[in-house]
Amino acid sequence: MSSTIAPRPPAPAAPLLALLIPALGISQVLNWGTLYYSLAVLAAPIQTALGFGPLITFGSFTLGMLLSGLVAPTFGRWIDHRGGRLIMAFGSLLAALSFVLLALASGPITFLLAWLVAGIAMAASLYEAAFATLHQLFPVHYRRAVTMLTLIGGFASTLFWPLTLFLVEQSDWRSTALIFAGLHLLVGLPIHALLLPKREPVSSSPVVKANAVPVTSQRAYRWLLASFVAGTFVFAVFSSFMMVLLQSRGFTATDAVAIAALIGPMQVLGRTVEWSFGRQLSAMNIGKLAAAGLVLALALLLLAPGALAFGIGFALLYGSAAGVMTIVRGTVPLELFGQAQAGTLLGQMARPNFIAKALAPGVFALLLQWQMSPGNGLVMLLCLAAISLFCFLQASKPFATSPASS
Repeated sequence: MSSTIAPRPPAPAAPLLALLIPALGISQVLNWGTLYYSLAVLAAPIQTALGFGPLITFGSFTLGMLLSGLVAPTFGRWIDHRGGRLIMAFGSLLAALSFVLLALASGPITFLLAWLVAGIAMAASLYEAAFATLHQLFPVHYRRAVTMLTLIGGFASTLFWPLTLFLVEQSDWRSTALIFAGLHLLVGLPIHALLLPKREPVSSSPVVKANAVPVTSQRAYRWLLASFVAGTFVFAVFSSFMMVLLQSRGFTATDAVAIAALIGPMQVLGRTVEWSFGRQLSAMNIGKLAAAGLVLALALLLLAPGALAFGIGFALLYGSAAGVMTIVRGTVPLELFGQAQAGTLLGQMARPNFIAKALAPGVFALLLQWQMSPGNGLVMLLCLAAISLFCFLQASKPFATSPASS
């Protein structure tokens, strides 16, 4: 008696996953640490040497972030078409070039050019590109892969702020920039060019069902994008004005530093909890908890000014929400809209988030300059966090996948 046995699905590529996640984690620590976090330390010596003010220094970085948002959808489509190997290797080359240009900068034009090149490198090498690449390689284990990658990437600021300071103190900012360029060539480029598997080009035009509603025309897409942008604005403002906002609530400088120092470990803690218990909840439900956690964190700051216990509670909730939201931005869009053309979808959603991240500190600084108190600014951020939660809840409703009305 014979029977027909259906072929087994391919076994998970456990060895490849075990190799690539730590390697990509190292490259993400390098990319975030140099391209995004290092300027906080490099800014002072650069301004002293070149005679720049903060406007040119951080304005150039902002323009680089804006350019990153503009090109992110293009890189997403290219990753869908050709895989992440070429794009991420290209990102490493551009990152190296940007730091060579920075080391050679003698005026505002060269300095601006360096950060414009860095902005393109960000779009080709930071989380959005890495997530799209992971989805192609491990679609079944994608969410777990994203969580593991962000667990490693979360140490970028912890490692590179003190490392950048050490290098500047031991040499100077130009030598530090050249060292960063060398790291991208000797570490980041080999990881992306040699370890990521080669992929044959595929059609960049997905097969669309008849009468299918385009993702960008669905209400859920609009709600989710609004939620991400509002949340990104809040996180970006706190990244730049954490000490100002904490001290405006009555915390001493010492307590404010202690509270701020807890946020990085709380981000890792949040991702660890997601890793441990995330299987029991969908990515959408994890996102609801993270969005609600951000609202509660800001409410704690407003309700109990100067109380250290509430400040620690704020750090726990805020840090965990920030850590988990990185995972949510990479997983919820695919859970809601399907996993075809993941790079294109993630790139489309990355554009307004890059723009919000770039503009938020400057907008908030202008509001403070126009006589808005930090306390009222915190109220505004709480309202934005509540809007982010509301929009996220709307995106999860069944009706949200219907066509958006004009």
